[in-house]
Amino acid sequence: MPGQSISEVMFLPAFKTAAAEGAAVELKMRLLAGKIPALQKHAHRIVLEDIEAGLIEHFGVALSDEDKETLRLCRQLRNKVLHSDFRAARDKLSELGIASSLGGVVKIDLPVVIAAEVAAKIEAAKAGVEGVRVADTLSTDAGSVFGWFLEAAQSGDFAKAGAAFKSAAKIVDRLANLDGT
Repeated sequence: MPGQSISEVMFLPAFKTAAAEGAAVELKMRLLAGKIPALQKHAHRIVLEDIEAGLIEHFGVALSDEDKETLRLCRQLRNKVLHSDFRAARDKLSELGIASSLGGVVKIDLPVVIAAEVAAKIEAAKAGVEGVRVADTLSTDAGSVFGWFLEAAQSGDFAKAGAAFKSAAKIVDRLANLDGT
C-alpha cells in the first residue's frame, strides 16, 4: 500500500480492531443510558466514567463486583489504547487478569544511519548486548510510540484488548436486556 510502512500494513489492522471494540463498548453504554429516562442526562457526558457510574448506580444489584471492575478497567484500557499509551494498556490488561507476553521488540539508537553500523547493531541486539527492550521502557517516553506499537502488536496485546472489550460489551448487552429498560 503506497505511503504505509510495512509495520503499518502488518499491525495497524489489529490496533484498529481493538480500537473499534473499545469504541463499540462506549457507544453501547451511551445507548443504554439514553434509553433509560433516569440516565438520559448521562448519555452525552464527555467523561465516560460519568456514564459508567450512572449505569452502575442504576443497575447495581444486577452487577457483580467483577462486572463493575471489568467495566471500569475496560474503560481505562480503552483510553490507553486510543491514546497510544500501550505500556499502560498492558498494565490494564494485567489488572483484568489477562497475561501479556513480551513482543521481543528492542530499541537501538542509530544516530547516523550507515548500513554496516545498522547491521552490526542489529546483530548486537540479537545477542543481547545492544539496545533496550521496549517492554522495559515507558510508552510515554519521547520517541516511544513506534516501538510500543510494535511491542503491543507482536505480543498480541491488541487482540487481548479487543477480547476484553467484547467481555465488557456482553455485560452492557445483558443490562440492556433486563426487564424495565
